[in-house]
Amino acid sequence: MSTRNAIISHLRTKRLTATELAEQLDVTRNAVIVPLRQLEAEGIIEGVERKAKRVGKPALEYQIRPGKEDLQSKAYPPFAETLMQVASEQLSCNQIESLLREVGRKLAEEVNVNPDLRTSDRLKAATTYLDKLGAGTSVERCENGSVLRSFSCPLGRAVRQESCVCKVVETFLSDVTGVRVDEQCSRGEKLECKFLIDV
Repeated sequence: MSTRNAIISHLRTKRLTATELAEQLDVTRNAVIVPLRQLEAEGIIEGVERKAKRVGKPALEYQIRPGKEDLQSKAYPPFAETLMQVASEQLSCNQIESLLREVGRKLAEEVNVNPDLRTSDRLKAATTYLDKLGAGTSVERCENGSVLRSFSCPLGRAVRQESCVCKVVETFLSDVTGVRVDEQCSRGEKLECKFLIDV
C-alpha cells in the first residue's frame, strides 16, 4: 500500500498529527508531509487544531474531510450493477433510458464548462472528466466530425447488466459539448465505447 493510501486508511478511523501518522506507518515525519500536503490540496483531508493541553502552539491533526469518507470504497461497481438489475426488473426500457439521460445531465453539470468556449475545448473538458473516471479516451477526426473511443468502460459492469447505461455518457457528452452525440458502443465479449460527435 502506498504512503498516500495508508494515510487515508488511518485517517478514516481517527484524527492524527503528522508525527503520529509517521509513527504508525513506521516512516519518517518527512515521508508523510508531502502526501499530506497533496491530499490537503486535493480537498481529501483537512487539518484541525488539536486542543492544547499546555501552553504553546496546538498541534495540527488531520482528518478525512466530510463527504470524502467513501474515497476507498469498492462498493460502487457492484452497487451500480445491482441497481441496474433492479431497475430493469421494475422499470420499462423508456423509463430506464429517461432516468439514465437525467444522470448524464447531472454529471455534465459537474463539469461546469463555460458555454462560450469553443466546442473542441468543451470536448476536451468532457474527455478529461471521463478519463478521471477511468475511461482512457481517445478522440479522432472522421468524415462527419469526431469519434471518441475508450477500451476501458468506466461503467462496464452496469453496461453488461443493462446496455442503455451507455446513454448516460451519450447525454453527458452532448450536454458538455453542446452538439449532437450518437452512441455506437460495441458490447460484445470486450466492451468498446464509441461515440460520434458533431465537432
